[in-house]
Amino acid sequence: MGNISTILAALLCAAAPIGSVEMVDSKKSMSQADEQSGKQVVSLVRKAYQNGDYNQFFKEMDGAFSHADLDGFIQMRAQDIPLEFQLKWEQRFTDLQELKNKDLLDALSSKDRSVFAEKVRSIASNISTPEQQKAISKLNSFITMAPNTGANEDENTLIKIDLEYEYKLYQSQFPTSDTSTQQRHYQQIALRMQKMDKMLEASKSFKDQFLKRAVLLASKNLDSRLARNLDGADLNALVKGKVKPTTELEEKVYSIISSYQGQFNDLMKNLNSVYR
Repeated sequence: MGNISTILAALLCAAAPIGSVEMVDSKKSMSQADEQSGKQVVSLVRKAYQNGDYNQFFKEMDGAFSHADLDGFIQMRAQDIPLEFQLKWEQRFTDLQELKNKDLLDALSSKDRSVFAEKVRSIASNISTPEQQKAISKLNSFITMAPNTGANEDENTLIKIDLEYEYKLYQSQFPTSDTSTQQRHYQQIALRMQKMDKMLEASKSFKDQFLKRAVLLASKNLDSRLARNLDGADLNALVKGKVKPTTELEEKVYSIISSYQGQFNDLMKNLNSVYR
C-alpha cells in the first residue's frame, strides 16, 4: 500500500495545520468560502457526536472493520523506522512550519477580525504546550507501528486502536449515494473524536503513567487541532487554485503558503532519498 516516505509523510503531517479535508467549492472565492470557521464546524460536529447522531454511521464502520483485510495496512507499518530518525525529521518539519507560521501571523493586522483572518490565526498560532506537543508526537508515532510491536501492552493497545481508525477513516473517504460530501467530512471528524474517546477509555487501566498522561494531554486540545486542520484545508485551497484570492491579505497568504510549499516538498524528497 505504500513505502517509507508514505508512512513518514503521514507522521510528519499529522501535526501540520494543513489538513487533508477540503470543504471548499472550487467555484467560490475565498471570501465566499469562509463563512464558517473550523472552530464553528467542529463545535457543530461535537454536539452532534454527543447527541448520538453518528451512532448509525459508527455501527456501519464497525461492521466494515469486522470483515476488513488489514494486510496492506499492516504491511505498510511493518518497516523498522528508528525513533531517532523519526524525531530528527519531525524536528526539521516543525522548524520549517514555525517559520511559515511566523510569516503568516506577521501578515495579519491585529484589528482584522474577519473569518479569513481568524482562519490564518487558527493555523499559525501555537495551540499546544510543550508537554502537549510531546504527548501528541508520541501518539502520532504509532502511525508507523505494526500490531504488537510496542514497548509494552499499553502501547500495543493504542497501536491497535490507531490501526482500527486508520482503516475506518480510509473507508469513510469513499462517496455513497445517500451521503453528501459535507456529511462525509463531518463523519470523518466524528471518527477522530470517537478514536480519542476510545484511547482515553483504554488509558484508564494503563500501567504506563507517561502514556496515560500523554493520551489525556492530547485529548485536551483535540477539537482545537481538528478546527485548525479544517481552516488549513480552506487556506490550502488557495494554493491549489480551488478558490481565487480577492483581497490583499488573501494574496499575501497565498504567496506565503506557496513559497513554503516548495520547501516542504523538498524536505519530503530528501527524506525519501535518505531512507532507502
